[in-house]
Amino acid sequence: MRIVLLALLVSLGSLAPAQGLNAMTFYQQCLRFEAGGDLETARQSCLNALQLNPQLSDAQLALARIEIALGNLGQAEIRLRALRQGGGAEPIVLLAAIALRQGRLADTELLLREADQRLQQQYSLELDGKRHFLAGNLAKRRGDVGRALQHYQAAIEADVLRLEYRLADATLRLRLGDAEGARRELEAFLQLTGDHSNPDLLALLGRIHWAQGNMTGAIDYLKAAAGARTLRERSELQRDWRDLALVYYGQGDLRSGHLALRTAQRHGNLLANLLSSSLFWLLLLLAVVAMQLIGESRIEPTSAVEVVEGPEPWSVGDVYRTLLLGLLGAGLISLGYSYLVYHNPLAIVTPLQSNTVRAIFLIALAIMLSLLSIWRVQRNRWDAMEVLIGRSQGIPLGVLIGLGLLGVTLLYLAYAPPVPWLGSFYLNFAQLTPTLLGAVVVLPLLELFFRSFALPPMLHRYGASLAIAISTGLYALVLASPLALLIIAGAALGEGFRRSGNGLTPLLAQWVFYLGLVLVTTFSGWGRALFL
Repeated sequence: MRIVLLALLVSLGSLAPAQGLNAMTFYQQCLRFEAGGDLETARQSCLNALQLNPQLSDAQLALARIEIALGNLGQAEIRLRALRQGGGAEPIVLLAAIALRQGRLADTELLLREADQRLQQQYSLELDGKRHFLAGNLAKRRGDVGRALQHYQAAIEADVLRLEYRLADATLRLRLGDAEGARRELEAFLQLTGDHSNPDLLALLGRIHWAQGNMTGAIDYLKAAAGARTLRERSELQRDWRDLALVYYGQGDLRSGHLALRTAQRHGNLLANLLSSSLFWLLLLLAVVAMQLIGESRIEPTSAVEVVEGPEPWSVGDVYRTLLLGLLGAGLISLGYSYLVYHNPLAIVTPLQSNTVRAIFLIALAIMLSLLSIWRVQRNRWDAMEVLIGRSQGIPLGVLIGLGLLGVTLLYLAYAPPVPWLGSFYLNFAQLTPTLLGAVVVLPLLELFFRSFALPPMLHRYGASLAIAISTGLYALVLASPLALLIIAGAALGEGFRRSGNGLTPLLAQWVFYLGLVLVTTFSGWGRALFL
């Protein structure tokens, strides 16, 4: 009996080292799979390790990292809070990453400060780089782009081989118009590592060269990016080939452009994607046509000849003819600008250049529509100043509408979900360029057409509700994005014109609105961050 008990004790004593060995084996497998990008298998390996040894804190930490990468933030946070008192900085850094992804900016700042204190006691170059990277993302979310770039540079200095940091730095620089700085940052990484296999790096370099007008470099990098991707990256592959097609078309190489477009189509239904992104625009267009037909159907035909004494009123047909002429003229002007300045007729879809070309198009459109409206009114023997602008009694209402639109716009940009079909704001206020400031001054003149010129014949022919709805739809269709915000703005401006009876009300409302956007993005980091 004693011999049996002795053998049992010996076997139990040898079981714990074996379990520890197995747990460490699974943990090492977890790290290898994590490094290779197979996160699901890595997660299972870490779970196996913890099943054998629940006290293995390194496996808990690795599992938390993997859960964050998989998007299971709640589970990761529970594990990290249990490890928080361990004394290391990594749980705190990971908790800061979770807080940032959840939009808890104040908690993120507190956690990053705590991580900094722990790093002073037990320094880790890798964790310090991660901390600076998160601090850069936090500063970017708050609109402090200068501080964001400082943190990104500190992260790069801490871990020069971490591509994620350089991509974040270069993306922000490109967004701010510093394409040359973005290109230098990424090319420095290529020279340092000699690694030309990362498709995200190659694709971003291709778009940077495209933004700089270097079509040959853009083609080389975009083709290399598409060749480096796997078939699982369908959306990225499609985007690379679609951008490559646009570069070819911009060069005038139609054959290569068609080939690249067909290749993009093979990696996903490109037509369906385009239709889905413009679905609400198409629905609004159909709604405007339907409202126009409904309005015309309500009018009873008459055979009597109306005799008009004095100035002749303009018609709904004059409104549409003026709009088409303005769009055609502005389109030709922006096309000519693209060709003369960028040597690329498709600059309006080119990264960085598109912001300037879009502003040029809107400036030209506002000037042409206002001049054509004035010409039509004067040709019909009206006083253009009196008819299109009116008297000053609508000033308080105009200021009130402008401030209301500013508040609604800021709330929309802050809280609207980041989905592509909602669209971005039609002007980028992240960087106040001379072209953008010119647009801010000139764009309110669109009100001379959309309200002062378009609404009177529609109000007379269709009634208030239908007239304001049609005018609002046309306004949203022309400015294009974001449609929901433009519909709200168009309805408010149309109602303001109807109530005041003069064009000064919507004109002043637009100037207050645009001036407010300039002030908010200039003096508020939060406001600037809405356009990043």
